[in-house]
Amino acid sequence: REREMAKFSIFRDDDDEDEEFSVRSPKRRRTSENPSFSQPSQNEDEFSDHRLQQPQTRLKDDNHNDDDADSVDEPTKSGSMPVILSDPDVLDCSICFNPLTIPVFQCDSGHIACSSCCAKLGNKCPSCCGKIGYNRCRAIEKVIESVRVSCCYLRYGCKEMVIYCKKQEHEEICIYAPCSCPFVDCNFRGSPRRLSQHVGREHADFVVRFRYDSSFPVSVGLDEKFVVLQEERYGVLFVLSHGNTVTVRCIDPSLSKGRFAYDIVLHEGDNSIKFQSFTHCVTGQVKTHPSVDYFLIPGYFYDSNGRLKLEVCIWNKDLLGTDGSC
Repeated sequence: REREMAKFSIFRDDDDEDEEFSVRSPKRRRTSENPSFSQPSQNEDEFSDHRLQQPQTRLKDDNHNDDDADSVDEPTKSGSMPVILSDPDVLDCSICFNPLTIPVFQCDSGHIACSSCCAKLGNKCPSCCGKIGYNRCRAIEKVIESVRVSCCYLRYGCKEMVIYCKKQEHEEICIYAPCSCPFVDCNFRGSPRRLSQHVGREHADFVVRFRYDSSFPVSVGLDEKFVVLQEERYGVLFVLSHGNTVTVRCIDPSLSKGRFAYDIVLHEGDNSIKFQSFTHCVTGQVKTHPSVDYFLIPGYFYDSNGRLKLEVCIWNKDLLGTDGSC
């Protein structure tokens, strides 16, 4: 696998959050009096703050007085320092290539593997054919607990420092994840605010505009999979997905579930059906049908031209302050 060098930054300048910085330090020969890791604060052992530490680059009795030296070279009050991991593969299982998670096991020869791979391989080390899955590698487990990395959505505002093995899990639900344009042929990707501006500028002719707490008509054909809705005042985007079912979702993962509610009403002669639910939040294009909170449309509500006419109402509970509906 091709991997880029991973930079692990524990602390970052608040004024420069879009750039990842790191400090390369020359290796210092280990001595009995000066361990290679910076000294922890009192009543803490080497790994008590669960953060990987970098070898000190300077001794207290050095005569250097560099005024322009980067402050991150010095240990913080907690004893932590930024580091560079030149080979990120050391934190991944060499068998499945996924990030190592606790527990980590090793064979008698020192080869390591995650617990999942040990079970799949029948506790037989693929490197030396020895037994594996019985002895835990506590040193690697401590390292895994200590490494903190920035979320890949740092440039979009996420300042969370997450454990390396939890990075992918965090990014899948990160509220700062950029949103993609809901129109399939468009590759735009950006923050919810920028996406709203983009849709209003580039796709204005294909968007249905509405106001909160006011009913508005939507007409969709059998071959139309979705309709993009945009609130006039705040610019919040929604997608009304259409197939055998109809549902409304909000394009903004930073907004909490339950903030927006909606009504869908169908009329056919003297008959009418009303569906009410809360919107789920997505990051753009909707490619799957919802497993819950959807409106199953009876076939007789489609007209002779195969079109479905809906009355939709969306309201923002934060603005209303009540659970009232349209």
